[in-house]
Amino acid sequence: MGIFVALLFCLFGHVYCQDLPAEIQTTLLSLVAEESNLRARLQDEADLLEKELDALTSLRKNASCGCPATVAPIAFSVTLKNNLATLGKAQAIVFDEINLNVGNTYDSRHGIFTAPVDGPYEFTFATLVPGGKQTGMELVKNGEPMAKTVSGDNSYYTMATNVVDLDLKAGDEVWVRHANQSDSNYINGESHTSFSGYLIEG
Repeated sequence: MGIFVALLFCLFGHVYCQDLPAEIQTTLLSLVAEESNLRARLQDEADLLEKELDALTSLRKNASCGCPATVAPIAFSVTLKNNLATLGKAQAIVFDEINLNVGNTYDSRHGIFTAPVDGPYEFTFATLVPGGKQTGMELVKNGEPMAKTVSGDNSYYTMATNVVDLDLKAGDEVWVRHANQSDSNYINGESHTSFSGYLIEG
């Protein structure tokens, strides 16, 4: 206790330090330095614990509110390389130029996008048709039409585009096909006709 009082006097009343032996002064100053280092280390550990607590609290909130887990991005964009002049009724369009296929969800062998996870998706499809022809196309989900286009003119090239948002379950399939009500079996390629989609992040 006497040493502690002497330490206080030494810290706040430098005159009293002169009355202490040199060995005690050195010991006291060493203790002060050690205490300061310990305080700094404890503060660093307290800051780290606070950050970890904040992270755990955030995870707990997400788990309790049922918020969706973060998923990898999903997006694709494909176009048609060559003209198609002999389309059959309800024939799927196989877009053979892949510009983007994040998540590898578009199958270029069959022209089908398969949803890897549940969620809302947005799709866009566009078709170019030369003059004198009229062609209908439709975007289908598991074989059921979801959106349609019709393009055609007596003399000029025409393009039709449609955008649709769909709520998909993992494993649902989406593709573009020739519509049954079409009176033409021709669409232009050369990257004019396209199909794209992506997962809408929450």
